[in-house]
Amino acid sequence: MSSYLPVIIEVLVLLAVLGLAAAIATPIRRRTQPDQKGLRGLAHYLTLPTLVVVLTPLLSLALRTWPSAGLYIGEHMNHLRAWEVFWAGVLVLAFIEAMAHQIVAYRNREWPVPDLLEDILRALLVLALAFVVLKLELGWDIGPLLASTALLTAVLGFALQGVLGNLLAGMSLHLTRTVKQGDWIAVAGVEGRIKRTNWRETRIRTVDGHEMVVPNSQVSSSVVHNINHPNPTRRHRINIGASYSDAPDEVIAALEEAAREVEEVLDRPAPEAIVTTFEDYGINYQLRFWSKQFHRRLWIEGQVNRRVWYKFKRRGIEIPFPMSDKLLNDFMTVVYNQRKLEIDDVAVAAIARDLATSQLGEMLPLEMADFARLAPRVAREPFTRGEVLMRQGDAGDSFHVLVSGKLQGTVGGDDDITFEVGPGAVIGEMSLLNDEPRGATLVVAESADVLTFDRAAFVALLELNPEVPERLADLCAERLAQNRARQDKARQTREQITVDHGERTSVLQRLLGLMGRR
Repeated sequence: MSSYLPVIIEVLVLLAVLGLAAAIATPIRRRTQPDQKGLRGLAHYLTLPTLVVVLTPLLSLALRTWPSAGLYIGEHMNHLRAWEVFWAGVLVLAFIEAMAHQIVAYRNREWPVPDLLEDILRALLVLALAFVVLKLELGWDIGPLLASTALLTAVLGFALQGVLGNLLAGMSLHLTRTVKQGDWIAVAGVEGRIKRTNWRETRIRTVDGHEMVVPNSQVSSSVVHNINHPNPTRRHRINIGASYSDAPDEVIAALEEAAREVEEVLDRPAPEAIVTTFEDYGINYQLRFWSKQFHRRLWIEGQVNRRVWYKFKRRGIEIPFPMSDKLLNDFMTVVYNQRKLEIDDVAVAAIARDLATSQLGEMLPLEMADFARLAPRVAREPFTRGEVLMRQGDAGDSFHVLVSGKLQGTVGGDDDITFEVGPGAVIGEMSLLNDEPRGATLVVAESADVLTFDRAAFVALLELNPEVPERLADLCAERLAQNRARQDKARQTREQITVDHGERTSVLQRLLGLMGRR
């Protein structure tokens, strides 16, 4: 037993040193990253070998105070010295690796060696260092050891064919850079972002938050769809039908406009819509557009589809659906039996009521009967969140009354001005009043219900009452003053803005000209 006591003591000392060093180094490595610049990056690599090199002589010195242990240690110092030399060599290798990472990090480049290959190279170098220390420090004959290692490797290789297959597949994937951490891929029925890879598996986090583990051998033998490499630009396709009564040019214009209004859709390449097939129940179209977030395609395409419905609704474009003969006959019977006149009367009454309770009703000397005569000429149009109602600088031949919802306005220039528009507001009237381009951009912030006056409806409004042109001219002059006041406030001036009566007279003459009066 006494002959084994030195070995037992040495093993206990080395295990104590390694365990204490690992206990101290583990939390430090968790708080640092290999590619961090400065001391934190160096600490990630150097903490463990440095602690072992420092703690080994300290513990051996402490054991020498115990007479029996000190005697055995003194007789077998070559073992501890070999241990210290080995870990000093590990420290040198770690320092070289850390400095290489620091150089790459300070050049703001990506580390070119895959993690798996780096781990394998590190393990091979440490193993080679161990053989050198055994040969030079302890005088061991490492020839039999190398032979037994080769035999053991062959046995293990035969027994662990699947594991080695994953290992070699992982090395191949890392060397060829087929996939890397952070890529969004689809492989073997799994789609998600690669969280990490190791010698055996690739871990993928799906859009639903699930972490899927795919063996490297399956990744290397499958068709891999890399969604964001070599660049993330990808094309989307949406198939939509429209009725035969709707002109293809109008449908295509509505589809492309809907795509352009979604922020995630790229302007270049521009969205395009084409006619695909003629079916029994309608014409099929395909809308094509591009984005850099193909992994969010369900949400992006949903935003486009939402806008398509509103575009179609305002343009009167019908989205057909397949019908059997019986269903079609039943449907036509219901339509024939409906009293459409009553439904139109209800809609006209609702428009008249909304006009009377808006700013238009407050500032004009009109009765409910006047609004009822005007209502059939006014179109009710729904808008969804994110749509552009009007754009600054565009020509305007209509104005609107906001019934419900909220608009976000922006006046661009030297100092951008933003404002909100709530229900009841009259908007866009300045383009009709003074024949100038739109003065602001209005985007729908909350789904909105809008009453739209085209030029014919505007002339009908002017003719309802002789005082209407006078009131609208006053409104135009006041709005001009308000716009100037906003601009001056943005520039932090205190000039008092007054109504320009010359501009009021010019607007009034134009309104009378629209009515055929001078």
